[in-house]
Amino acid sequence: MATAVETKLTGALRGAMDNLSRLLDLVGKPAWTTPALVSLGLLSSLAEAVGITLILVFLYTAMGEVEGAIAAGGLVGRVLQFLTGWIGGTSMLGLAILVLIVARAALALAYSLVSANISEGISERARNMVHRQYLSAPYAFVQRHEQAQLMEVLGTESWMVAQAYSAVTRLIINGCSILVFGILLVGISWKITLVALVGTLLISAALRRLSEPARRLGMESKLVHQDLGEHMLVTLHGLRAIRAYAQEDAHQQRFEASSAKARDTAMSLVRLSSWIGPATDVGYFGILCVIIAGAGWWGVEFVVTLAAVALLYRLQPHARELESRLLGLSQMQPQLQSLRVMLEPDKGYLLDGPREIAEIGQEIVFDDVSFSYAGGQQVLDRLSFRIPAGKTTALIGNSGAGKTTIVNLLLRLYEPVSGTIRVDGHKLDDLRRAAWLGLIGVAGQDVDLVEGTVADNLRMARHDAGEEEMRAAAQSAGVAEFVEGLPEGFDTWIGQEGMRFSGGQRQRIGLARALLRDPRFLILDEAMSALDQGLEDRIRHTIENRLAGRTLLVITHRLETLRDAAHAVWIDNGRVKAEGHPHDILRLVAGQSEIVSPLET
Repeated sequence: MATAVETKLTGALRGAMDNLSRLLDLVGKPAWTTPALVSLGLLSSLAEAVGITLILVFLYTAMGEVEGAIAAGGLVGRVLQFLTGWIGGTSMLGLAILVLIVARAALALAYSLVSANISEGISERARNMVHRQYLSAPYAFVQRHEQAQLMEVLGTESWMVAQAYSAVTRLIINGCSILVFGILLVGISWKITLVALVGTLLISAALRRLSEPARRLGMESKLVHQDLGEHMLVTLHGLRAIRAYAQEDAHQQRFEASSAKARDTAMSLVRLSSWIGPATDVGYFGILCVIIAGAGWWGVEFVVTLAAVALLYRLQPHARELESRLLGLSQMQPQLQSLRVMLEPDKGYLLDGPREIAEIGQEIVFDDVSFSYAGGQQVLDRLSFRIPAGKTTALIGNSGAGKTTIVNLLLRLYEPVSGTIRVDGHKLDDLRRAAWLGLIGVAGQDVDLVEGTVADNLRMARHDAGEEEMRAAAQSAGVAEFVEGLPEGFDTWIGQEGMRFSGGQRQRIGLARALLRDPRFLILDEAMSALDQGLEDRIRHTIENRLAGRTLLVITHRLETLRDAAHAVWIDNGRVKAEGHPHDILRLVAGQSEIVSPLET
């Protein structure tokens, strides 16, 4: 049983140390940090050890026991003889003790400031790198993780690498301090040192049994807080639906149950950690009792026993902190592992091509393109069609036909499983991504509005756009009058995902954002599905006039849209059923009533 516990402990600590080592390699830190922290910690411990020695000398001098201690010989006698001869009387001893106390305080302050500066730097780099991963890692990788987990990693676990590094540096300092005190103890009395060593090992072995529960509780805490985060997101994102269906009490009960689990897990960790202090104190008190009781039997002088007791008393906090840090590292192992997975660079990033592009001169071609999501069925099956430059292409198909997947491929959120997408004869992945996306404006029925003002949302397309430019784009999208009628105009806070506005208002803000980009290639993915036919027609004609000669891809299930297009593509179940002139496509789908929206039927 003991062997199994030790094996689990070793595995948890080894896992934590391996993850920390890899994380520090990924995050990076100056080479001087560890030596500087350890040096400051050791100097502080050395000042403490010398200070204790001087206090003993002061006590011996005040009690008139110096002569007897010197006559007894041994390390204590020689130290007393040296110090009394070098420093002199009690006044100088008191001054030396004061200087050492001030020096130790100054070193402790320096350590705290340097450690905090290093830790905050590590945390900052870890947070920035996690955020960068979210922005640059393959879109599929991010989508595989729950939003609450992504928030937990960025908001909480990104701080763990600094905490773990601080714990390791303190472990080194504690170990070295224990070594310094141990050497002094050996010099004073090897018998007392042997008793202290055996007792310390027994205390440590007893506390080791807490490490596996700590690792388990660390994992449980991670999952519980992730679950709590999910409940928070559901409440904030789904507030309208919750209230519309009068589900407030049910969601409150679920949240309270999750909150209670978080409390229970936190209390379990507190109770587990709380054992370290009392167990260490009681254990060392027992060691001191054994030493005092056995000193006479071993023939150890009183002054030697007193010096050993004083050193052991000051050694105990270092031993307690060492055990606490080991337990903390075991507890952090799951979070460090999760953070490491998020920061590891082997995610199959989309390659950025070398070729610049400033205009679409001829056409965009899908050539035998197939695509399937990880672990899912095929969405596109050897899809081939063209989007001629400078014209409006209508892409029609039933829900689930693969229309939005085509948009995601054009935006390079995903890469085809097979086949090729070409722009003017060049492979899409050969183009410089930023230059390609700089040509595109996109608006869809699922408008990705962000928490912020109307202006914040519009400026996602052009961060330097002025108010007049935003107003012109809003007018083209048929939403200028609405925005200017808001309490603070373009500076009005829109709330979570713009839920304060109607679906049609949100769509038109998204459309204004796409137009503000002044795109060479505009993609409208059911971008006006929430508008009535008359308003849609007016906005579409405004857009066509504003972007005359540009390339437009209009994705819709409304057959009316085909009448204004120059080219049409009909897809079904990820395959092209027909492509050509809109009038020809209209004749082919005339009997396909499922493609026509309920509004038109």
